[in-house]
Amino acid sequence: MAFQSGITTSPNDLLDKIRLFTTTYCGYTQLMYQADSGYYRLHLQHAGSGQYVNLHSWSSYLAAYGSTAFSSGLAYGSQTVSGGSISANLLSGSAEYFLFGGDGYCYCVVQYTSTTYNMLLFGTMTKTCSFTGGAFLSDSYSGAVRADIDSATNAWKTANGSGSTASRMFYSSLTRNLDSYSPITFNGVTPLYPITVEVGRTAPTYYYSMVGYIPEARLLRMNGQYANKDIVTLGSDEWMVFSTSYGGYAFKK
Repeated sequence: MAFQSGITTSPNDLLDKIRLFTTTYCGYTQLMYQADSGYYRLHLQHAGSGQYVNLHSWSSYLAAYGSTAFSSGLAYGSQTVSGGSISANLLSGSAEYFLFGGDGYCYCVVQYTSTTYNMLLFGTMTKTCSFTGGAFLSDSYSGAVRADIDSATNAWKTANGSGSTASRMFYSSLTRNLDSYSPITFNGVTPLYPITVEVGRTAPTYYYSMVGYIPEARLLRMNGQYANKDIVTLGSDEWMVFSTSYGGYAFKK
């Protein structure tokens, strides 16, 4: 996998860094990169999975959403079968950033305050069952996933959905409940939890099924045991941790 860090001077600059990183290390093809409304739009497709990702820089943040196709004749926000929009605000002026990536995924971490970071994450999940789809996008708090299951086909499942259009991933209420048990009482260890993806089912109402997990990313409770940019070693793997206002993320270097 690939890792890059440094200082970004603006959302336009960070978008360009993501463009170069994803096309060099993550298997994405650049479909369009051009000025738009005084900022820039970027459209990517992953060669292996076919995932489409649409990104845009604005005055103080980056935005992104998924789609099932791309047309250069359509506006940034009008691509076919679009998913819910995600965003990541940047610290005003220069901000520290980190990019983690591999074939089919890219995780962008950018400084928002002196002690917190925001996430802009996209890629293809590791499936635990067979279904059409698998693409995901998320910011620090919510996301969207493509999974043709039950009656919800050719659509995106989101944290704001209900029934078969709903999904739970990253810092959902369920994850926060699990997170509240850290650190473990008998040994004081704070676990790094796998980030599972669950989708709502048509019936029974409010039931969810696990369909996969996010590769090379974990959740943890930032409770004083770890600080931003700490390295946690698990076997031969190194994970870098970051704090958000909700909790913590860890990404494999």
